[in-house]
Amino acid sequence: MQIETMDVQAFTITDVECLDPVRVMIENYEPGKGRITITCFGKAWTGAWFAMSGDTVQQFIKRVSNDYLIGYFAPQMSSEVDDDNDANIEFVKSEIIKLRRLSELTKNEASEMWDAAVSADDVKSECCNSGISPLRNLLGDDPWYAKWPSMPNHEYKYLERIIDTVRVALKKIDASNECLHIGVDA
Repeated sequence: MQIETMDVQAFTITDVECLDPVRVMIENYEPGKGRITITCFGKAWTGAWFAMSGDTVQQFIKRVSNDYLIGYFAPQMSSEVDDDNDANIEFVKSEIIKLRRLSELTKNEASEMWDAAVSADDVKSECCNSGISPLRNLLGDDPWYAKWPSMPNHEYKYLERIIDTVRVALKKIDASNECLHIGVDA
């Protein structure tokens, strides 16, 4: 049996406004290699790196961007999500107006598209999926890639806030460790 010990730092962050306790466990295997696990409100995010330029996990977390970390912790999460149907209807109406002004739509085509847009329960689906909708050709061959309205993803913002909180905590821990070392050296 072989048993290895490692440098582990674990802490809990509390009393942060509108945030449940954040638990953090950091394992430094050796310089430039390690893992972090962050948990908050029943969710957990883990990342392990084996080429951090000799940094500890603590140093690495403090120097990389939130976008990088969120991309690593939750690769399917986007910083923006689709806006609601009302915003999509306004977008489609603006496209109809633009094409009508360019004379790419007749008055009757524009009117039919307008009526279909304002009555659609899901106008994006009408534009992208429907084979019989008057809106099917409004946005070209691949309407999924049109500049549909979007809004910030609240889950992304939540994870970003947790990561920012962890960074602040790591800086406070560093500062208190420096004070301890200064007191010992004196």
